[in-house]
Amino acid sequence: CFTLLRGLRSSFELDFVRFWLDRSSFMGGHKLDALSDRDLVWVEKGEIKQMGLSRKQAWLVQLSPESSFEWLDAQDQHLGSIALLTLGDLNKPFGVLGVGSVDRDRFAPDQSSDFLQHLSQVVGMTLEHAVAREHLARLSVTDTLTGSHNRRFLQPHSHQPLSQWFGKTKVACLYADVDHFKLLNDRLGAEVGDDVLSMVSNVLRLHVRANDPLIRMGGDEFVLLLPGCSEEKAREIASKSVFTIASHALQQDEKSTVSIGVSFSSDEKDMAVKDLIAAADQAMYVAKALGGNRFEMAESDDGGSGDEG
Repeated sequence: CFTLLRGLRSSFELDFVRFWLDRSSFMGGHKLDALSDRDLVWVEKGEIKQMGLSRKQAWLVQLSPESSFEWLDAQDQHLGSIALLTLGDLNKPFGVLGVGSVDRDRFAPDQSSDFLQHLSQVVGMTLEHAVAREHLARLSVTDTLTGSHNRRFLQPHSHQPLSQWFGKTKVACLYADVDHFKLLNDRLGAEVGDDVLSMVSNVLRLHVRANDPLIRMGGDEFVLLLPGCSEEKAREIASKSVFTIASHALQQDEKSTVSIGVSFSSDEKDMAVKDLIAAADQAMYVAKALGGNRFEMAESDDGGSGDEG
C-alpha cells in the first residue's frame, strides 16, 4: 500500500492520497504498518454504503469552506478538489481511495471519470492480489493443525547468527517433545493425538508474547524462541508448561506429559540459530532419559538442574 500511494502521488502530481478501508473486510486482518494515520483511515462496517459511495466507482468533488467531504479533517482544508474511488465490488466495497489537488478544477464533477473508474478497478485488484499472495505465503509457513509456524518458517533463519534475527538481545530456546507420543497415539487414536499436539501448542503460547516464534518441528516436537528472556523467566515458562500439560486430562483418565530442554545464547559468541536449538534439543533428551515430565537446562548453562513438572 505504501508503494502504491507513493507511486500515485508522484506519477499524477497529487497533493493528497489516502485510503479509507473497511475494518470488517479482508483488509482488516492485513498488516499496514508502513502507512501513517494520514495515509490510512479505518472505517466501520457499512460506513462506505452509508456515505453513498457504493453507488458508483468514481466521484469527483469540488471543495470549498461551504462544501467539503465528511471524511476529510482540518489538515485537508487546502484541497480544492478530490476524486473518491470505490474499491472492490460495488455491492460489497472494501475501501475508498481518495486522490486530491489544491486545484479546484483538477477533479471537477463535469469531467469524464472513465480513467478514474479504470484506476479504481486496477487499485482494487492490486490490493486484493497482494493480500491473497501474503495469505498464501503465511499459509506455507504455518502448521495447519496447531496454527504455530512449521519447519519451513525456520529454514531461512536456521544458519543465521542470532543477532541477525533478534538483534543484540539474549535469546532463550525451549525444545519440547511429547513423552511416549507414539504409544499414546496408537492406543487412543490419531484424533486424540492431534488434540494433544494442539493442547501442547496452546500451553506453550500461554506464557509467552504473541511475537515469540513457536515452531512445530515435525511430529510431536516444538521449538519456542524467546528473545530478551532472562534465565529465570525461561525456567518459569518451562516449569509452568510441564505442569499445565501434565494436568490436562485426556479420555479414559489418560494424561500426556512433555520433556523440555532449555538453552541460552552465549555472551562470548554470536551463535547460529541452529546451534541454540541443537543445545536445547540435547537438554530435552536428558529430560527424557531422566523419566520425562520435566525440563532440563542445556549443559552450557551452569545451573543445569531439572524440574519434576
